[in-house]
Amino acid sequence: MAGCAGSSQGSAGEPTETAAVRDAKVKAQESQKLVMLEEMYELFKSSVKNRAPHDILLDFLTDPSEDWLNELESHAKSYDAAAMDTCQFYEAYAIVLYRLYEREHLWTVPDYRMLYLLLYDSGFLDVVDHVKMGPFEVRNDRGSVGLASSPKVPIMLFNWDDTKWKLDLIETLPLITKGVEATAAKKNWTGAKLALYWLDKKYHLQYSRLDESLFEPIGF
Repeated sequence: MAGCAGSSQGSAGEPTETAAVRDAKVKAQESQKLVMLEEMYELFKSSVKNRAPHDILLDFLTDPSEDWLNELESHAKSYDAAAMDTCQFYEAYAIVLYRLYEREHLWTVPDYRMLYLLLYDSGFLDVVDHVKMGPFEVRNDRGSVGLASSPKVPIMLFNWDDTKWKLDLIETLPLITKGVEATAAKKNWTGAKLALYWLDKKYHLQYSRLDESLFEPIGF
């Protein structure tokens, strides 16, 4: 006799999937996604280290991250000092570094310059290369990793994009530079002033005029 609606029996006499089976499937999927996240991160680091072409690098990033890079490059060509004061440290540093590269003719690539600048030359990713990372974690379509000393506090965030993981650069950079930004808060500096301070620390022996002239567009 056919079971009524809500019966534990499915069609053709097959039992409905139990909660335990569903839970096991979810755990298996998360385990697989965790392995994929770890593999993606290692491949990403290798690609950055070997200065991979832009199309390979962009494939590691979320679509909003790519849009944000394009927007930031536009800001580097147009923001004046007043607009610079609205930037977070990592944004301001990217802009003044971009302008330094333009002024001193340091570019080695014709396009996708902000992408290369942030991944290769800003030093932001060096931070995670010189610390011991904790275990990766996956929760649904969000992945994260923190320091070994505080693994539950993420410093990098990833999004699952249907079939693979991608780095959420927009959300990751503020986490990586959080400690640096604390300096600005202590000294009551803007993000732009802190950016100049860091630029001077890195390049003061190589270039002159590492000053507020970089807060203005330089004739792009």
